[in-house]
Amino acid sequence: MVTYPISVKRNGYRGSDPRKRAKANEENRIALELERHINKLVENQQLPIQNYMYHEIARATGHDVDLVRRICFSIDGGHHGFTVIKQGMTLEQAMAELHAPASK
Repeated sequence: MVTYPISVKRNGYRGSDPRKRAKANEENRIALELERHINKLVENQQLPIQNYMYHEIARATGHDVDLVRRICFSIDGGHHGFTVIKQGMTLEQAMAELHAPASK
């Protein structure tokens, strides 16, 4: 599980091949867009623990799900998405709140 802020790994290609450099630059632009979108979702997260699915992020941003999965896999997720602990909470606090009896 990860916490806010979420960071997405960038493509570090710095070689001399202009096509590979252009591809890396485009991938990094998309990574920044995804990172901003995900962090906005996490900032507004109400649940103590929330799953974010790659296909939902892809649909919301208009990018191919396979590209989103490849870029966002570095967030510490699985093949379908990743789990985030609510901002300002520890894992223990989130688990306690998740399992606390509902108030009446």
